[in-house]
Amino acid sequence: MGNIDVSTIRRKPFEDGSDEKKVEEYCIKMAGENTDRLLKAYNELENSRSGRYINSDLMKMVFPFYADSKENREKYNLSITNTAAVLTNEKYRRAILDENVKRCIYVVGPYGAGKSFFAQSLFESKERPLLDGTIIYEGSITPPAFEEKVKYASDNNVTPEIIALNPTFELSIRNIKERAKRMGRDVIKEEVVNKFADFFENFKNVIEKNPHMPYVIYNKKNNLSLDLNGGTRNLDDLCKLGKQQLSTEYDQIIELLKKEECIEDFVL
Repeated sequence: MGNIDVSTIRRKPFEDGSDEKKVEEYCIKMAGENTDRLLKAYNELENSRSGRYINSDLMKMVFPFYADSKENREKYNLSITNTAAVLTNEKYRRAILDENVKRCIYVVGPYGAGKSFFAQSLFESKERPLLDGTIIYEGSITPPAFEEKVKYASDNNVTPEIIALNPTFELSIRNIKERAKRMGRDVIKEEVVNKFADFFENFKNVIEKNPHMPYVIYNKKNNLSLDLNGGTRNLDDLCKLGKQQLSTEYDQIIELLKKEECIEDFVL
């Protein structure tokens, strides 16, 4: 279907000549010259569910040097992030244009909400099996990009629906740090705090602009499987704390985790 326009991939301010800069340029070049091949490789990843599950972090795994090495994931995560995001947007666009796709479920939430696990669980649910023609997009609800995705689906006769995962802040941080140890992909404090603090307003704005769009919120105090019948539509359940207070709580939670020896390396 053609290659993506690499001018849409934002470059990060890596030092010229650094390994991070070289890897970023390599990924951009590969994406610009081999879009179809990379998206085909994505569809062949087990967790992509034949391309029905669309997620930027999973898209990074189409680059073998990244997928095969925890050390490379730790070092080059930021180098590959923007390229993977643009490839994911292209995958989403093509999926929406597929005449067989009739419904898109957006699984959203802050970092560490358990979105990927939940999305995979939806494909395996016996209580509410996913119908053919349903795709799942997991990602950020940051405006205006997310609102544009919802509009793109509606404009192409694909029904949008949102599932929001609403973890406690402590659970979110615990999950982030556990994933960093296991997979080599951490998130800096500023991003964690900002995503959590902004989630309420961003979610509310999407719902206000799409008043007829179905949505459900699942509150999470632990990582046990969610009861698909236990959701709420109460926006007041979402965190309304400011960034300064969350920043203070972040430091306190990190100290707690250090005392518990739950993490060895962490990013402040």
